[in-house]
Amino acid sequence: MKTLSILLALGIAALPLQAATLDRTHPPAAGPLPTATFPDPVTETLSNGLKVFVLPIHKQPMVTFRLLVKSGDVFDGGKPGLAALTAALLNKGTDALTASEFAKKTDFLGISVEAGSGDDALTVTASGLSCYSNEILGFLRDAALRPTFRQEEVDKEKMKMVSNLAQKKMDPEDLSARLRDKLIYGEHPYGAYATPESVQSITRDDLVQFHGHYFQPNNATLVIVGDVEPSAVLAQVKEAFAGLKPAPEAAETKALREFPPVKGVTVHVVDRPGSVQSAILVAARGIAKNNPDAPQLSVVNSVLGGGMSGRLAENLREKHGFTYGASSGFSAKKLGGTFSAEAEVRNAVTGAAVEEILNELKRISSEPIPENELALQRSLLVGNFLMSVENERRLGERLQEIDLYGLPKDFYKTYAKKIAGLKPEKAAELARKYIDPNDLVIVVVGEAKEIVPQLEKFGKVTVYDTDLKEKK
Repeated sequence: MKTLSILLALGIAALPLQAATLDRTHPPAAGPLPTATFPDPVTETLSNGLKVFVLPIHKQPMVTFRLLVKSGDVFDGGKPGLAALTAALLNKGTDALTASEFAKKTDFLGISVEAGSGDDALTVTASGLSCYSNEILGFLRDAALRPTFRQEEVDKEKMKMVSNLAQKKMDPEDLSARLRDKLIYGEHPYGAYATPESVQSITRDDLVQFHGHYFQPNNATLVIVGDVEPSAVLAQVKEAFAGLKPAPEAAETKALREFPPVKGVTVHVVDRPGSVQSAILVAARGIAKNNPDAPQLSVVNSVLGGGMSGRLAENLREKHGFTYGASSGFSAKKLGGTFSAEAEVRNAVTGAAVEEILNELKRISSEPIPENELALQRSLLVGNFLMSVENERRLGERLQEIDLYGLPKDFYKTYAKKIAGLKPEKAAELARKYIDPNDLVIVVVGEAKEIVPQLEKFGKVTVYDTDLKEKK
């Protein structure tokens, strides 16, 4: 007991001395960045052209199958919403089961079957206990390849989509994003968006034709992640897709319009009467998904608008008190992308907030970024990437991204290393190259009569209604 008392006394006495040696005015220096690994899958291309990736991970007795078909919204043609409606109907009945029967059988085994569409691809995902891997695969195959598009289910899903679109008209962020894409991409399909009219015009024949054209084995990839043995699950896949023949040619990429030029600064307001806040989005042309600068450019963007540690938040939130948060980001797609800086502010400071966003864009594109700022963002991004590698489903998605976007095979193996290696000179070069404050579209959603006068100093203001049609 006496010895313990002496030790405690010594420890307590030492505390003031330790505290005195700490400089709390500066954060501690960052330690060495940890290394990141990205697993190698077992890969095989079936005789019908279907590419299969197997990533065995035995942490839990679960498995996920994800079929990716290169048939996203970009192929909607003149009926925006076609790919999304196709995806919504894939688990709503097959040639053997009605929607109700399909739901009951999958629920009984604890199997989840979901589908969705994005800009460049449509995906069908099925997951459950690995002991049911063969059954899971069967439900995935039937949903993806044997849908019946029963008319009553088509009508139900169209009603849901139209209802969702009505709700989106009330969402400032959705309105600003849709108008941004319309302005950046023009008549290119990336700039199109579903409307009640376009959804109502979609027929069952449209769905059958779209599905038959794009759902071909040589236009798809299948990734399997979870508690499986590669040889066994590959045998199941070969049996499940044995009768599937390849298309004579992979589904062609339709001739698509070029993106319009973005020159000068233009200002656009979506009038939303009654709004007490303005949703600001300052946008420009971005990069394609396979741009080799993407990893290091993410660090530059993080300096500018990477959450609460970025310059936009420091300026608009901490310095001026305009908003709770402000951010920026590059949204990359297969054929191109956008860059956006955004914030929501009260009406009275809309013009001032836009001006501060423009100031930060000019600053990052013209002034060197200090090493201490880069070091902080490099560490944050590497840490985020390391955490994402622990997500099994995300690993599978990235394997398919490499194929879909034509990324280098080692893209994710070298991702963290590229981020960690960014130096101030290269960061300045990337900022000048990809963030041009002279060619922008400024989109603001809010009460037009209150915010238009504040925005006229940036250029002629075009006003739209919530259907994104110009108001005269």
